[in-house]
Amino acid sequence: MRGDEAGGRNWAAVLGPVLCAAGVAGYFVVVFRLGAALPGVRDWAFPNWIVIAAGLALSAVGVRRARVRGRILARVLATISVAVTAGFAWILYVLPALPPAAGPTVGAPAPDFALSAPDGRTVRLADFRGGPLLLVFYRGHW
Repeated sequence: MRGDEAGGRNWAAVLGPVLCAAGVAGYFVVVFRLGAALPGVRDWAFPNWIVIAAGLALSAVGVRRARVRGRILARVLATISVAVTAGFAWILYVLPALPPAAGPTVGAPAPDFALSAPDGRTVRLADFRGGPLLLVFYRGHW
């Protein structure tokens, strides 16, 4: 019998939620500390997901070991791990999602608009009618 099943501590049940919380908190620390200098880190949470996955795996091991001993704390901690992970996924992938917006139909002519060119003159879309033109619109992140 292993030490944790014979009355010792169930370290997997404790370390799992700690890793999940560290993965989530680490993402926000990096984004808030390095986000201005490295804007790509905001959209790249892969290393954090690895830490969170390790935490969830350890939580599952902790729950399995707790069943042998009949303890409930591991289940509570595993539930916290799953809740923290679900909240993190919601903040990253659901919260910033934009609702679909109605736009012009495909093939419809673009409405005329005017913009300032870098040299200060006003350029209108109508100035380019009759010739080839490529318009590129960026949604951007802000």
